[in-house]
Amino acid sequence: MSRTNAHESSVIESFFDDFPQGGNLLIVAHNHPDPDTIASAAALLEIAKILGKAKTTIAYGGVIGRAENANMVKYLKLRLTPIDRVDFKKYDRIAMVDTQPQTGNNDLPAPLVPDLVIDHHPKNKNSSKVKFLDIRLDYGATASILAEYMFQFDLPIGKNLATALLYAIKSETQDLGRETFDVDVDCYRQLFPLANKKLLSKIIHAQVPRSYFARLQQALRNAKLYGNAVITRIKMMEAPDIVPEIADLMLKMEGAAWVLCMGQYNEAIYLSIRTTNTRKDAGKVMKKLVRGKGKGGGHMQIAGGRIPVADMEPWEIQELKDALQIKFLKYIGKEKEVGQDLIAKDAQ
Repeated sequence: MSRTNAHESSVIESFFDDFPQGGNLLIVAHNHPDPDTIASAAALLEIAKILGKAKTTIAYGGVIGRAENANMVKYLKLRLTPIDRVDFKKYDRIAMVDTQPQTGNNDLPAPLVPDLVIDHHPKNKNSSKVKFLDIRLDYGATASILAEYMFQFDLPIGKNLATALLYAIKSETQDLGRETFDVDVDCYRQLFPLANKKLLSKIIHAQVPRSYFARLQQALRNAKLYGNAVITRIKMMEAPDIVPEIADLMLKMEGAAWVLCMGQYNEAIYLSIRTTNTRKDAGKVMKKLVRGKGKGGGHMQIAGGRIPVADMEPWEIQELKDALQIKFLKYIGKEKEVGQDLIAKDAQ
């Protein structure tokens, strides 16, 4: 099946040729991990176990807040370690999956440079220092890259790992409908018969806490329409991954082409952009939006960002959100639109 070219396949082979057999490997997932980074890390762990006899730790920053993601870790028995508990000195090599050094969405300390990066996002300038780099923009999910490795090297894929990889591809591409490539479909097709369908159902149909509905109510109440754009805000959140979840939901509205969702978690503003537009790049819009204030990026139709606000007063944070909204509308050509409530006040 493989589209993997000689250079790309040699990256993982070269990494493990260079790896001290039986050594310690640290795999860093991005903060507030989603299914793609979780499954990719789990797959690399299995590859490392076989090719490098490695003793491996998967580390992450933030929280696993979204119910589906928490269920994924729970039911598939995946072991993840908070990165603030990691002693970096004990590891012979460091790998990153679905993220890159100093992108603002992982907590690998800046002086450290990972030895291996596997990702499907655009190359970050700091990744130029990485010795083993496999970045593929024509893959809809990093999980597809890892699944392809396993198929290529004919490595065994257990039911739990197959379920994780399958769900990651399904989630990242929105059921193979968003920024999906042939390789994603091929991997999905091969993983499906290997996966545990009952576990997959439990993950997808996870129960959510009451706080989820409170944040959803807040997002709906605050949502405003600017032509075919929807902008909404959430105040303090229990976990930041509700921001992309709300953005995905808002894009389902009939006629919506752009969505910006903002929310505050601890000492940062988190932003998500979603679009059906194929002419403007959501990732580039996000980079312009947070430039000089924070970090962000993404793909053509999906993007995320983070702006620290630890030293700001509440009124300054409010002004920042207002400014971000104005800039977003300008970047997508909706600055002349007059905002309307998504839900009329008399209907609330």
